[in-house]
Amino acid sequence: MMKISKLSLAAAAFAASSMLIAGCGSSAKVAERAPAPGAWQSVGDPQNVITKENFDSLSTGLSLSDMEGLYGKATLLQQSIVDGVYSSTYRFQDGPKIVDVTFTHENCLNNPLSRPQITDMEFTEMPMVAQRVVK
Repeated sequence: MMKISKLSLAAAAFAASSMLIAGCGSSAKVAERAPAPGAWQSVGDPQNVITKENFDSLSTGLSLSDMEGLYGKATLLQQSIVDGVYSSTYRFQDGPKIVDVTFTHENCLNNPLSRPQITDMEFTEMPMVAQRVVK
């Protein structure tokens, strides 16, 4: 009985070492995933994702995750509850272009089928501010 357990232990050690050796040979795949020197370590700036044309074509049936898929990560501005109606306002920003979206829904305990729906969308574009150095 002792010889069988030693044999199985040796087989397991051999299998583990062979898997380790096979895994170390894939350095090319690791190099493909590594960022280039000087690259951003987070999600890149979308640049020109928000435009007046694509804002005008949005429907009011979109969810927050649909909007984040289009414009990137949103910032929560405010939440409120008035007469059992929950309201959340999110901001999407791409440089000087800003989209504020307000979602409302009822209490899920009172109305389980209630889901957040867009009640207000606003597009604003702030002017670019630059300063020229005069000698």
